[in-house]
This record gives sequence, structure tokens and C-alpha cells, in this order.
Amino acid sequence: MVSLMKKKKMKTIRPIQKGVFLAGGVLGLTILAAGGYFIYDSIHPQKYIYTQENTLSVSIPYIVDGEAAEKQMEIPRGTRIRLEDQGTQESTFVYEGMEITLENRYLKDSLADCLDIEAIYPRRLLNLRDSKGGALTDTVVKKGEKLKVTRIDEEDLDSKTGEINWYQVEKGNKKYWISGYYIETTKKLATKNWNDDITYSTYWDEYFGEGYSEDAYIDQVDYKPTVTQNYKDNPILENCNAVHVSLENLVKYKDYFLSLSKETDINALVVELKGDIGYLWYESEVVENYLDDPSQAFVNSVASVDELEDLIKEFQDAGYYMIGRIVTFKDQLFALQNPEESITDKEDNLIMHNDEYWPSPYSRKAWMYNVDVAKEIAALGINEIQFDYVRFPDGLSSKMDSIDLKNTYDESKASALQGFLQYAKEELDPYKVYVAADVFAWPMVAEDDQDIGQFFLAMASTVDIISPMPYSDHFSNGAMGIDNPSSEPGKVIEEYSKLAYKELQSLKEPPIYRSWIQGYGNLSPEEIKEQIKGLNESGFEGYMVWFGFGVPDDLDQNKEGYIDSAIQ
Repeated sequence: MVSLMKKKKMKTIRPIQKGVFLAGGVLGLTILAAGGYFIYDSIHPQKYIYTQENTLSVSIPYIVDGEAAEKQMEIPRGTRIRLEDQGTQESTFVYEGMEITLENRYLKDSLADCLDIEAIYPRRLLNLRDSKGGALTDTVVKKGEKLKVTRIDEEDLDSKTGEINWYQVEKGNKKYWISGYYIETTKKLATKNWNDDITYSTYWDEYFGEGYSEDAYIDQVDYKPTVTQNYKDNPILENCNAVHVSLENLVKYKDYFLSLSKETDINALVVELKGDIGYLWYESEVVENYLDDPSQAFVNSVASVDELEDLIKEFQDAGYYMIGRIVTFKDQLFALQNPEESITDKEDNLIMHNDEYWPSPYSRKAWMYNVDVAKEIAALGINEIQFDYVRFPDGLSSKMDSIDLKNTYDESKASALQGFLQYAKEELDPYKVYVAADVFAWPMVAEDDQDIGQFFLAMASTVDIISPMPYSDHFSNGAMGIDNPSSEPGKVIEEYSKLAYKELQSLKEPPIYRSWIQGYGNLSPEEIKEQIKGLNESGFEGYMVWFGFGVPDDLDQNKEGYIDSAIQ
């Protein structure tokens, strides 16, 4: 942080006079003189803010009622300013109504000078790209690895944040591109532990060796805070009262779901668009890039891309917030057609687990496939993308010596899943759509990843919305101090949500917490209400009812319990 050495009374910009204009927060001074425009560059030269970080932190001292005070300001890299006074060591200018004096080393003559960065360092293991926004290559860089910068384009500087979106770098005498999403300008910052409040169990050290847990959940994971951006044209719905429905049932029972918001407080729908086994409920146009026989994915499809877009808009016009659910790594179709990207034995034979073949969540091709499906859906105007089954198959530990997870880059499972979600967040950001992830409930209680890669805080630190599934029949007797969880769904939600609230406090920028609640199992409307009350008691709003594929006869059993979750 820059601390200004001169203590002076805070000043404000004088009223804008004829010939003085303010554009984009940048003060430009032009005076109309006889014979043309005369620019006072010699008296009030134009400069650009230079900093190695995205913003320059400035501490401005001033006097209030005779007492010294300070105002903190962040000025984005590359911000254009006009100098009021120019000295040999420091100069003065006005920014956002404040008179600021800076050392001249923070002021450059051109925007290009502000982008003169020799080297960068990634905060996590990353795959480089051949072009901006291009496919992930097999070439990786490790956390803290020094990368020579060969090019930065001015249009890749975000003037509002000072962030650089893309860097061209050199590795192995070849040029690649890397997103600025994960980049620092010093090795110290890249390898810094950005959050020392993360607690974790060392249970899995017994299986995989001493130090495994710290490496898996801390050293390989990126905990630098990221702030959820609330898109102006797509405001996030915190008080989200939703039910889950397959696209097939949404089309088949469209009138029922259009009227549901009038009969209940439901204001959102979670629509399954890519489901178990890898079936797509609509005729995706990106599947052919990843499956040799795309037709297998469309066996159950009920809509074209255009029809899906019209359906999304119709429900949004009716007042619904629309969430597209994508079953991610539970995808037998992808595994069968891409065995080299899937979980096999040591002889490359696919392994069936729980009656299905699985892609490896380490597979970058599987990453790109699911994200490309998500981008296709996002382009249709949906509000939010929800990734489910972002995990490895459970119960593989006993078979570790006989299976090949395709862990090409020696990553922990927790790091790989966070890497996928960060990649998804980066790719989906231009679509102004929110990214959510479903997680099993038990890993958070156990404070580890249960060997499926779902370390709660690693995933929560990456997405806009985190959605656990604390269903009462998922807990054994005595869990969370509840004698018989399966008979007290409301108590389960309340106690689990209290734990979640405490965990999320360790993140400097926690995501929205939106829990699934149990609708199945002959639950009464009162038991649904008790679950929503349990969320409210823990300080949370928003819920999603899981009752299979949203068959109206099922939902009618307890839809009177679908009340508003807003905390009064």
C-alpha cells in the first residue's frame, strides 16, 4: 500500500467548467483557443497509473474536525489521470474527488508502459492454451513456476479492475496463452497461503502417507478470495425457492410448473439438462466434438437448442429464476467412447463401479466437454449453471493399487475438482451466468474430502453458490448429535447448516449457501417447512427440493410446504 507522505486537508474537484470534461472516470482537460484546440500537456501532462498488482492501494491522510484520519482507495492499473502539479520526485492529481500525491515511479507515460511485465507466477497447476480462450493443451505449469511474459494486449486490460485477462508466455521455446484469473507477479504471492483459517482432518494420511492431507487440501488448492459478481442484467436470487425437474417433465407438464409459482412460493426451477449416464435432454450441438457417436447421448432428448431457449424465456417471463443442472463426471457414455480419459485398470480396461463406467475427473477432455455444454446452455439466457457429481466415484480406496485414475499431473483429487470449477467459472464469466456446485453433505462434517475430492472449502471458495445435500437418510444414528436423523429432517438441516455457517466463516469471500432439502420419503408439508425453518434458524435463505425428476403427483404430496424462505 502506498502511504502518502504529505498530510493535507482533503480537497474536492472544482466544478467542471466549459472545456473540461469527465469521461469514464478520467479527467481530460481541453481548452478551446483561437485557431484550434490547445492541449496543456506541458502544464498538466497525462499519465497512467502503474502497479505490478491489479490495483494500487493508496492511503490518503486528511483532517476532520482537527483530527487526523485516512481514507483507503484502490486505483486500477492503467487508470489515466491528469497531473495538477508535477514534481521531480512526486506529483499530484485528482481522482474520484480526492487530491492524491504519488511518487513518480507509480506514473507512466503510456498504457503500454503499464503492461511491461517480465514474468508471472500461477497460484495453482494450470494447463496452458495455444490461443486466448482456446482448448486446454497437455502442457502444464506448476504452482509458483516462473513464466516469461512475451506479450500483453492492451484490450486485455480491464480498466475497471486493473486485471489482465490474458498473458502470452513462453515455455519450452513455444508460446502459449494463460488466463490472468490465476496469476500473480511474484512467486511469494503465488505460493502464499491465502487463508490460514482452513481446518482439515488428517484421516487420509493413514491411507496415503504422512502429509497427504495438507498437500491435498492446502498446498495444492488456491484460496485467494474471489468475489461473486452480481450481474446487472441477471441479478442473483438469494431467496431461491426451487424444485428439481427433468427437462422431459418440464415439457410434458409445462402448465403445471407454470402454475406452481401461483400455488406455492416456488420462484425457481432446477432443470436437469444433462443427466445420469451422460444423456442430454436436448439436442446439444457441441457433443459431436467429444463423442464419436453423439446419437447415443440424444436417446432421451425432448427439445432442440432453439426450443430449449424458448422454454427458458417462457418460464423467465413467468417470473422464474432458471437453473440448468449438469451431471458432470457420472457419465458412462463419455467413458465408453473415451476410455483413454476414463477410470481403468492397469491394462486400460474400463472399471465398472456401482454398475457404471466413469470418466476420470482428472481428464481435461471431460472438463472441456462439460464446460462446453454449460456454455451452450448459458448462451440461451439461463440464469445459473449447476454442476452435480463433481466428484470421483466413492469407495475406490481399497482398489487404488489396481486402478488407473489417469492422474497425469500428480494432482490431489481436491485440487483437480477445484481446478475444474475454476476453469468453468473462468469460461462462463463472459456469459454473465452464475456457477453452482452440488456436494455430498458428509465431507464437510468429516472435514476432509472422503476420498472423492469434495473438500468443502476448496469447492466453496471457487463457485458463486455452494449446495450441499444433507438429506436425513444420508446420516447414521448419532450424527451431529441426533439420535435418529432419518426421523428428524428439520433437525438435520438445522444442525448441518449451523456447521456450514461456521465453516464458511473461514472464507474471506464465501459463496451463497443454498441447500438441497429432502422432498422424497413420504415427507409431509410440515416436515418440508421444518427443513426451511432449520435453514432460517441457521441464518440462510434459499432451498431446492429434491423429489426425483419432478413428477407432479410426487410434488403434490407435500407442495403445501414449499413456503418462502426469506428471513423476516
